[in-house]
Amino acid sequence: MKKIIRSLFNRLGYEIIKSAEGLPSRQVLFSNFSSLASAFERLFQQTEGVNLNKMASRSVLLARLRGTPPAEAYFIINALFQTQTVNGDVCEFGVAQGETSALIANEIIAGGKKLHLFDSFQGLSNPTLEDTLKDDIFSLGQMNAYKGTMSFQKSWVVSRLRAVNFPLNRYILHEGFIEDVFKANIDLPQKVSFAYIDFDLFAPIKSTLEFLITRTDQGAIIIVDDYDFFSTGVKKAVDEFVLANPQFQIQIPHNDFGHFAILKKTNL
Repeated sequence: MKKIIRSLFNRLGYEIIKSAEGLPSRQVLFSNFSSLASAFERLFQQTEGVNLNKMASRSVLLARLRGTPPAEAYFIINALFQTQTVNGDVCEFGVAQGETSALIANEIIAGGKKLHLFDSFQGLSNPTLEDTLKDDIFSLGQMNAYKGTMSFQKSWVVSRLRAVNFPLNRYILHEGFIEDVFKANIDLPQKVSFAYIDFDLFAPIKSTLEFLITRTDQGAIIIVDDYDFFSTGVKKAVDEFVLANPQFQIQIPHNDFGHFAILKKTNL
């Protein structure tokens, strides 16, 4: 019976996680998180000079995030706010189970931008020589062992977008390894105002950044996750890209917020 129930929840894109004995109820824990998120948002707005729209659903989506820390998520939200008037659609490269996709969709639902979501749904691609294992997050011992890990079902992403009522005609799921998707050139965005890249490895990140060079206008923002974390290939891909394309200014927030780099396109 347990296996049947777990299977049904998995099909809907949810996991059953046993709570630790003696912890308060989920409602109390979420209440505490929501309070912290509200206070953090106020401080974040003061330091970043933005005025984000208040959303009751935001705390729920932040609490559900897997892999993207809530503190990092606020930089994504801020970037979406800053690029509202920049020409182009919104992209996420590497969507995993779709929790960050749902957060992004919820933030842009009031506007008219399309959401392009890219994932192989087969897990990580082959690491290359540029990818040295820096942080062994799953204790697998070597970089090559990570091929195929972090694979999730496409239906999970769809269910999460449906849960936030994001219009079906405003998002496109691009399935396949990114180099193949770019070669196929089917329904790719002509312009991109914001992109979140979470591909973990050198080659797909390099390909994605090169794709975005001509697809972004002044003011566009790209956030690359796992900078200087997990695989050394992420930092190498970003650093080489910025060096070759000085029109992109780079910002590296303190790692208390997460491990990521922010690239903003300027008019040089």
